Amino acid sequence: MTSSAGDPSATGDPVVLGGTTTGTAHTTVTSAADGGAATLALANSAGGATLRLTRRPPGPGCDGGLVSTAAGLGVQRMVDGAVVQHETLTTANATMLVPIPPIRVLDSRSAAGRARLLEGAGRVDPRGRVLADTLLVVHLGGVVAYGDGLMGNVTVADTARAGYATVWGRGALPTASTINWWDAGQLLSNGVISQLGGYETVDGDYHPDVVAVWVAAGAAAVILDVTGLLVYHPDSVLAGASGGRPGAAGARARTIRAAAGRGGRTGV
Repeated sequence: MTSSAGDPSATGDPVVLGGTTTGTAHTTVTSAADGGAATLALANSAGGATLRLTRRPPGPGCDGGLVSTAAGLGVQRMVDGAVVQHETLTTANATMLVPIPPIRVLDSRSAAGRARLLEGAGRVDPRGRVLADTLLVVHLGGVVAYGDGLMGNVTVADTARAGYATVWGRGALPTASTINWWDAGQLLSNGVISQLGGYETVDGDYHPDVVAVWVAAGAAAVILDVTGLLVYHPDSVLAGASGGRPGAAGARARTIRAAAGRGGRTGV
């Protein structure tokens, strides 16, 4: 669309969005349609109403108010006499990745490397190899509080024969493998992204942040390093916290993830 005449645009100049263009000549809109026919024509008789093309001012959106919710923050508004609530995206309900210095949470080759095992510590041979058909459950206490997942690296060493291992955090054992080996004496590694789950020991101790490793077929030494954490709030990350932060972070994380315990999360 172009200006026909008048101030502030000269004849033939573009009409500026949001501006005012006046003129005495007719304004027409034409296109390259067959025969020069216009797809849109604007016309008015002398003395008729003025056509004004302006931008709509930004509106306030839907009326409503912010409320505190179990998930963090919500917006409530009235619809047909009833209160309708929508959760908003905040750091309390949006999972984020927080990189951390690499932390070795499992190394079956040493007693210190097996210190985090809640299950499977008794199924390691004298060479530090996890026996075939063994479930390892590793807790991440002091690394994260009520996290959602982890990123890291899983390594197998000193393999006895062909086999595979699966790393996972929640629900039933997956049918897919995380790392595979095909001969004795191999050293292999693979990146891993896994959910975290909850686990209760036979003594009734509950651990909200665990990851499991299922070693199938051939025995192998297993090493698991964590390099990043998926959390709902950065305060859930305890690894690398300085000063008095770890305790405060843990308390904050427990508040955020109060529903992530026994009732809110499926264990391994």
